[in-house]
Amino acid sequence: MQLDRSCLLDLLSQSFPSQLNRRGKALMSTPLKSPSTSTGIRVDAVRIARFRSLRDIEVQLGDRTLLVGMNNAGKTSFLRALHLALGSDRRLVSAEDFSLATDGTEAQDILIDVRIVPVGSEGNRAKTFDQKWVDNDLGNDVIQSDSAEHEFVAIRTQIRRDAVKNDIAIERFVLRIWPEFSEWKKTSAGRRIGRFEQLASFFIDAQRDVVGDLRARSSYMGRLLSKVEIPDAAVAELEERIRLLNDDIVTKSQVLSHVRDVLAGLNRTVPAFGDGVEISPVSKNMRELVKGVGVHFSDGSGSSFPLESHGMGTRSWASLLSFDAYVSWTARLADRERLPFHPVLFLEEPEAHLHPNAQRSVYGQLGQGIGQRIVSTHSPYIAGQADLPSIVHFSKIGGGTVIRRLPTNQLSDEDTRKIRREILRSRGELLFARAVVLFEGETEEQALPLFAQHHWNRHPFEVGVAFVGVGGDGNYAPFLRTLEAIGIPWFIFSDGEPKARDTVTAALQKVGAATTHPHVITLPNDRAIEGYLLDEGYQNEIKEAVIGISGPYHSTQHEQAKRKEVANWDDTQLLQSLLEKKTRMATHWAEAILRDEGERCIPRAIRDLLQKVDAVLNANPKQDKE
Repeated sequence: MQLDRSCLLDLLSQSFPSQLNRRGKALMSTPLKSPSTSTGIRVDAVRIARFRSLRDIEVQLGDRTLLVGMNNAGKTSFLRALHLALGSDRRLVSAEDFSLATDGTEAQDILIDVRIVPVGSEGNRAKTFDQKWVDNDLGNDVIQSDSAEHEFVAIRTQIRRDAVKNDIAIERFVLRIWPEFSEWKKTSAGRRIGRFEQLASFFIDAQRDVVGDLRARSSYMGRLLSKVEIPDAAVAELEERIRLLNDDIVTKSQVLSHVRDVLAGLNRTVPAFGDGVEISPVSKNMRELVKGVGVHFSDGSGSSFPLESHGMGTRSWASLLSFDAYVSWTARLADRERLPFHPVLFLEEPEAHLHPNAQRSVYGQLGQGIGQRIVSTHSPYIAGQADLPSIVHFSKIGGGTVIRRLPTNQLSDEDTRKIRREILRSRGELLFARAVVLFEGETEEQALPLFAQHHWNRHPFEVGVAFVGVGGDGNYAPFLRTLEAIGIPWFIFSDGEPKARDTVTAALQKVGAATTHPHVITLPNDRAIEGYLLDEGYQNEIKEAVIGISGPYHSTQHEQAKRKEVANWDDTQLLQSLLEKKTRMATHWAEAILRDEGERCIPRAIRDLLQKVDAVLNANPKQDKE
């Protein structure tokens, strides 16, 4: 099956109708072929002001850009704003999209500036635009040159309230310069223009489902299937095959044969010309046949099931693949018509409903195909597959979104390797935290979250705090460098032993932080945490932990004998027992201490840590509106 000429024209006209109307020529008769993955342009920078929490931001974009951060930090707002700038549907704008000032008044307009630059086949910025872009709307009248004589196109989208019409107006203007960020809102706009039709903007939210796509004519799959045609020369032959297939099905089915024979009674009361009643399990009309297109998927068990019978993970990912089918087909049509085509996909949470292993493969598949893909995610598994320069971190301070990214041009190859290996690949959840507590060993990894849960009466992840073991001494630096760069508050809980103190000091110096940083909690008296607990008078709790871990006991007498033995231990014996069973003991002594009443249920140093975290969280409370 192939799309007829009207369908090709329809698909092309959704991205660049005026070119086809101006040229008015029929499609070329040469077969469609896969186009080059390079489109020749890139939207490389965007600036947004007064759109929800995006009060004044700038983001550099690549072919693939990954937006990470906590919920309600502004990621979806960014996708929507950029989609508005490149699209044209004002129905996507509401009064709530205008930012609120500190005095509660609403902004009267929204500004979104985008810069488009030429790129070469290798993805590097080129000096001039390819002629096919100049010939199709991206003409010389909108192309500018910077001080290095590199061409660019800058477009301002202004969204404002229209008090007269009680509506919202969207206008686009040419910018003659791309100023420094500090001056961008003061820059005067040039002449008014329409939307660039070659830049096709697509927004796919997290509520996607390929089953709905197959039924909706407005979906990407629906657009592809809506005008599927069979060449006229083949229709008669195929319909004859379908007629024979229907006859065969009815003949071999007792139920269908019975229904046909009974309905044949119509011939006696209603004048019939021809064969009278026919039973058609399969539609006789080729055009109607296409409307019932279904998709079956085999999971390797040997059986094939319709997508309706599969889980939402399979259906969600199939919906994204149907978008790829639409875009790649449209790109082929554009290539055959010698029209430029640059699709930009804004995608929410590609990980929706997918298990972790499937999430790991998602980002690689998203990297295929033409155009740009701007993706928001809450998945550490997807973040772990991304290139460091493509990651953009969103956070919210005082109701406004702050954008940060890793300073990859300042990192050594070793730093980059450590960040990828130690953080993104195995501890990517810290990218989505409000605060991160770092420590060295497994003991703290087991005990600290228990005390934190008691302190907050919630699990730490519900508060947005990640407790992360750095995996031994010498590994603090990549974590600190990452957290400093993306602006997530960090804390270190360290043993007081000289080697541990020196390790922390060296890491702080390496990232340029003060060696007496207030967020570093060091245990006193050169003690590790086991010795510190003894200094704080938790001998009875530790003895309970030793008794608990020494079970199971064969009899009550056996347990009583162990209690009597442990009751006579001095601090040296208790410390030796703690160290011998270091990692196994941690949860036992933590739970024993938590059974105490009053402040003693949390050791002072740990309470000091949690109170410092509280101060940071209260200074930057969670915001609910993007």
